[in-house]
Amino acid sequence: MYAVEAYDASDAPDERRPRPLGQYANAAAALAAAREVIEENLSLSLTAGMSAEEAYEEWRQNGEVPTIVARGGAAPLQFDPFAFARTRAQELHRRA
Repeated sequence: MYAVEAYDASDAPDERRPRPLGQYANAAAALAAAREVIEENLSLSLTAGMSAEEAYEEWRQNGEVPTIVARGGAAPLQFDPFAFARTRAQELHRRA
């Protein structure tokens, strides 16, 4: 079992409170949910006419940052939301 949580990037590190987004039975579903959170944030910025780098920076400073927590003996998952967001911003910008 995996839980996906998100915190607001604009909160100071000591004030961050993870907000639960959902529980998933497998790693693939948890990864898809975490990636969707980032894509939604980036898409809003890109729709507003920002460059890929501007959209990434907007998300990094003000967006929802998802994390994946393994529960109930599930294997830990490696997911870097910042690396994914930087790459995905470029991909989405090319499509726009």
